[in-house]
Amino acid sequence: MSAFDLDFFDSGRRRRTSLGTGWDVRFEDVAPVRGFRWNKGGRSFAGWYYAVTTGGHVGYESWLERDRLILLDFAPDVVGIASQPFWLHWREAEVKRRHAPDYFVRLADGGARVVDVRAEDDLDERTADAFAATERACSAVGWEFAHVGVPDAVVMANLRWLARYRHGRCGREIDVAEHLVEIFRQPQGLRAGAEKAGDVLRVLPVLFHLLWTGALRADLGGALLSSGTVVHTSEGSVVGLQRRGRDHGLLPRAGTRGEGSQMRRLSRPATVGVGDRVRFTGQVRAVLAVSAHAVTLADESDSPLAVPLAVLLGGENFEVLNSPARLPLPPVSLLEALPVHAREKALWWEGHILEVLHGADPNADEDAGPRPEYDPARHSLTARERAKAAELTAAGYRVSVSTVGNFRRRYQVEGLLGLADRRPVRKKPQFGAVADVVVEAMRQAIKEGVDDSTRTGTYLIWRTGEILREHGETVELPSQSTLYRLLAKLTYGKPVSATARNRRSRAHGAKTPFGQWTVFAPGEVVQIDSTPLDVLVRLDDGVVGKVELTGMIDVATRTVPAAVLRPTTKSVDASVLLARALTPEVMRPNWVDALRMSRSVLPYRRLLDIDERLEHAAAKPVIVPEMIVCDHGKVFVSRNFRASCRFLEIDFQPTHKASPFQKGHVEKMLDSVGTLFAQFVAGFTGRSTDHRGRHLDKQPLWSLPELQELLDEWLVAKWQNREHDGLRDPLLPGRSFTPNEKYAALVEACGYVPVALSAEDYIELLPSAWRAVNDYGIRIKRRTYDGPGLIRRQHSGVTEKKGLWEVHHDPYDISRIWVRNHHGQGEWIEATWKHLRHTPVPFGELAWDHAARGLPEGTEAEIAEAAAALLTRAHAGPQDTKAKKRTRRDKTVAARTKATSPVPLPPPVPHPAPEPERAEEEEPLAKVIPLGLFDPLADPWKT
Repeated sequence: MSAFDLDFFDSGRRRRTSLGTGWDVRFEDVAPVRGFRWNKGGRSFAGWYYAVTTGGHVGYESWLERDRLILLDFAPDVVGIASQPFWLHWREAEVKRRHAPDYFVRLADGGARVVDVRAEDDLDERTADAFAATERACSAVGWEFAHVGVPDAVVMANLRWLARYRHGRCGREIDVAEHLVEIFRQPQGLRAGAEKAGDVLRVLPVLFHLLWTGALRADLGGALLSSGTVVHTSEGSVVGLQRRGRDHGLLPRAGTRGEGSQMRRLSRPATVGVGDRVRFTGQVRAVLAVSAHAVTLADESDSPLAVPLAVLLGGENFEVLNSPARLPLPPVSLLEALPVHAREKALWWEGHILEVLHGADPNADEDAGPRPEYDPARHSLTARERAKAAELTAAGYRVSVSTVGNFRRRYQVEGLLGLADRRPVRKKPQFGAVADVVVEAMRQAIKEGVDDSTRTGTYLIWRTGEILREHGETVELPSQSTLYRLLAKLTYGKPVSATARNRRSRAHGAKTPFGQWTVFAPGEVVQIDSTPLDVLVRLDDGVVGKVELTGMIDVATRTVPAAVLRPTTKSVDASVLLARALTPEVMRPNWVDALRMSRSVLPYRRLLDIDERLEHAAAKPVIVPEMIVCDHGKVFVSRNFRASCRFLEIDFQPTHKASPFQKGHVEKMLDSVGTLFAQFVAGFTGRSTDHRGRHLDKQPLWSLPELQELLDEWLVAKWQNREHDGLRDPLLPGRSFTPNEKYAALVEACGYVPVALSAEDYIELLPSAWRAVNDYGIRIKRRTYDGPGLIRRQHSGVTEKKGLWEVHHDPYDISRIWVRNHHGQGEWIEATWKHLRHTPVPFGELAWDHAARGLPEGTEAEIAEAAAALLTRAHAGPQDTKAKKRTRRDKTVAARTKATSPVPLPPPVPHPAPEPERAEEEEPLAKVIPLGLFDPLADPWKT
């Protein structure tokens, strides 16, 4: 083996070679050599970021790596990025080592850069050695190496905002972009320039896109982007300083809490205040004014003089002349911990001690001089202490000279706290007299029960004793009451008797800052999940069953962009849900006029000028997801759903396993649908068998399409207009917003970019498979599809898939498939099922699979006729009781298949029909009704 070896994927196959031989591989195109992990309790999130540089997803193992991905995507000299590109193998002191760098970056000049991301605080010796070896390997083949850590917080915050507008769709308004470039040739504020170019809802996305691409410039490191941020073209120059955020000043301010706080009166006066007399440059001057940056001084003879604050406070002989030298106040939290009488007594003693120290009473008038017995020029400190003791004793307080001396010394060392009686807040041992081994044993018992079933405190106390015996400890256990108090302290805030799900969520939660995110824009984070809906519906043919609810929620506005009901949840449902989220909710004929968007708080007219699809829309905004957060259900981590996110340029972020709280917003939304909607619907079953009523299947139940329409209407009428406690005005926390109101407020700062899906876009969202094209066509699940445009018995050119062709199909409509033309421009070739004339009604995979299981040895034609006959029986309804009885499975399959309405798509290419055979008595042919064209503006879920 050479000094360094490379181990990577080459065209889908694992390959290992020496560094000198493999350095010229295009590592920016390789697949990651190791998978990402989402183990419960992990400290960081892994996911996929959509990079416009590569036009696809690039993986990351933490949000720190994601920040670095955004920086790489923003860099103009980066043309390619790959995550975990290879394993680097080497020997170190006869020990085999390997390391997978985080990123391989291809530069515009053809060079390469290997990037490792690790915060300086997390860099241990072993990792540092791996980075050093990687740097040596890169130097040997002329690559750059960079170890990067936590980026600048202000720069990163600005780039995260601009990254929302990195997509090409944000810059397609060419006329607006050209107008903005002309406007900002003269540097000016961001908001002012945007308003000159037109409506900010249309202009802001284009402006932020130009800032991302570099066509416009701004200082991204000086301050957060704001209305006053100076924007200019690359040829322009910035005149003057950019206005920063609100300046809080450098001087200490009086008051640390609200106006009514008891602590407000304890605040010290400002270091320099108006009316103070100060010594500066050898002269005594009066303070006329104080600002955050300068102090204005004057005396009887000279004119006012403005002195910078730093110069004044740094003066060699500077001092404030007319204020007794009080020591700074301790932290407010320490004072608040003291009882009121203790604070008041400490403040009372402070006044007397200051008089002993400086001779002046801090509560007396400014012109009043020291009393004779406390004049430092005439009496010693001991004499002043004796005078104070005599004064207080005469006033009725029994105070000795030693007491005054002790308080004086404690004040000089500890300040105000030295004068306070701290016995009421004196710290005690956290667990009293309980032995440390008992505490550790109980902690272990609690930890063991995190993933176990819920048990009571009695079990945990018993288990504590067992652990002590297993470890050979001879310590005697405290009393039962003491052990229960110890258990309460160790489980404070996380009770062991809570539900198992709640306990696991608290125990395995990601820690700050890796487990928190903040959102400021619609679509920035969208969560998706599925759950059974606690309502019985009557499917076709009288079959009663429950359905699955799959929904999405926008975290910033709490809007539900889409929610669909399905008999079963398949991966295609999640993909179609994305398409529905991008489509305006169309008004139904039976909905009241008040539900129109034009009657809502949403800026309807301004949005309509940008997106014509909103003309007949209901009052629910269209949310374009930037990041999808989901769990590890098969529906969401499927290849199809990830491909759909990649196609729509959406970041994909799975949560940790067994951590439902990490997508708590959608979990809460689905629960709210159950309490606010489902329980009012006929057939409500309750959340468990303990809450279920009797004879629910005999009630008048809604059909699935009817229930879907009820849910859609409820979301528009109720959910979008219901105040949400999580939507608060930062300036007025007492006021909560509705989802529509929050969206109307945020869209003013974010703008609006419509995303319209075409028929080709819908096909892209369907599940994919890779098949060979034979003489007879393409076979999927023993069904044969054929079309005149298919390229037969040829290699597709996709080496990774062994020359197979990419095929997209709709599980709810098996009448046709679409094949990507890899030899052309990637257009779609439609192929229809050869038995389509026998089964004119589209039916889904569920019916086909059921029929195939019933006839495992059957031919394709027999399976087609059996499935068609099943649907025919379902459509005809119950027959004579003497007829053959259908199984419950037959009824359920037919009902669930028919419950899902097919989505209209482009019509199939017509084929020349064969000459019909003439019968003795010709029957009239049925009227042929062609399928309609796919209309992206229509509501495909409308029955």
